[in-house]
Amino acid sequence: MDTVITPQRIELPPGAVLKLLGDWKAYQILSQQLGDRSSPRIKYRRGEILLMAPLPEHGRDASL
Repeated sequence: MDTVITPQRIELPPGAVLKLLGDWKAYQILSQQLGDRSSPRIKYRRGEILLMAPLPEHGRDASL
């Protein structure tokens, strides 16, 4: 799978981590755009926005 980043979609290969420079406001906007999707996961760390695509085995045994 290739990495795809457009205003309409973000697709990362399993295990990928993408670091973007950004502030809290940019993180909030991106987080709202992604909504409740499980992938990519998003995290804010002082001046950085991290997008992470978990490996398939990380979600396989999940249950509520």
